[in-house]
Amino acid sequence: MRPVLPDFRSRPIHPRAVIVSEVVSTTQFRTTDQSADYGFNLEKYLRVAGCARPEAFDWSDPGPRLDDEALFCLGYMMDIESHTIIYLREMLSTAVVEDPSITAFLSCWAYEEFFHSQVLKRLLMSQGVVIDDWRFTALRRARPADHLAQKIARLLSRATRHFAAVHMAWGAINELSTLTGYRALMERTGHPLLVTVLGRIIKDERRHFSFYFQQARMRLRPRAAQILTSVALRNFWSPVGSPVRGNTDARRVCSYLFDDASGPRRLAELDTTIARLPGLDWFDMASRYCLSRSAPQLNSCAAANSAKSLLFD
Repeated sequence: MRPVLPDFRSRPIHPRAVIVSEVVSTTQFRTTDQSADYGFNLEKYLRVAGCARPEAFDWSDPGPRLDDEALFCLGYMMDIESHTIIYLREMLSTAVVEDPSITAFLSCWAYEEFFHSQVLKRLLMSQGVVIDDWRFTALRRARPADHLAQKIARLLSRATRHFAAVHMAWGAINELSTLTGYRALMERTGHPLLVTVLGRIIKDERRHFSFYFQQARMRLRPRAAQILTSVALRNFWSPVGSPVRGNTDARRVCSYLFDDASGPRRLAELDTTIARLPGLDWFDMASRYCLSRSAPQLNSCAAANSAKSLLFD
């Protein structure tokens, strides 16, 4: 059998895993202005955070073998979830660290994303592959932080109070992209274990998206915040994971997840949701990236991170 993830070592497949317990309670996503947090219950989120862990599942029976492209997508998703701690480090170097509600959320957000990567790692292992921890170290070394970009972000965050609006809008786009990708993978494969695992992770991701979206909606009220955010997104945004795994891998994932009859609809729903944010009615970047036949022209910062991944072929 041709190896899909060449850095992984094959091992025998174990039987299908089934869910053990249902302990995650979901928060309802509201879009009304009924509270200062625009409908997001931060205290409730802090109470229920961190329930999607590997030990919540019985991994004794993984079901049928996933195809090569599905495994590739899972590996991509695992890498992005594991890289969250690097994103957190970069954000905490800016002025957003001064906002207690944001730092409280980010603390639990990074915690949950770490365990998402562990659950996806365990799912891959149940499919007969092993991922050593050195893989994540190698990935971070291959994608070193852009120190110049970090310095610019720190200076910008001190120079304008609207920097947090950029961060929240960016986070909302990436979280909704993650949700959309997980749902597409569930529908594409119909795999019982994958559907169960991603269904649990999605509950966390919905809360993450809700926080970012509601914060962005509140912080994008000033016209200056809308202009700054639009400029940043138009010039520097690229699909979630592409700065880490590269443009080639990102487009391969998009092709698998959205190259069917429902793909354009899913992407249009993503764009339409983000376009509801103040000043972002122009947003259609997810559809333009995923449905374009050739790679879009990247800015210099994104281009520096878009080389082909060293860990996956």
